[in-house]
Amino acid sequence: MRLLRLAVETQRWDLAAHTIVLATVRILRNGDRPDVRKSKEKTRRPRR
Repeated sequence: MRLLRLAVETQRWDLAAHTIVLATVRILRNGDRPDVRKSKEKTRRPRR
């Protein structure tokens, strides 16, 4: 994130915000969402 560091050092807050948004989009597009289960099955107790 060299671009983010550069944006903060030069106080370019618009560039810093765009960099954060771009990084977030890349993470979400790859499916690496935090705190989300990989399996979509519900956890149930087995029936007797």
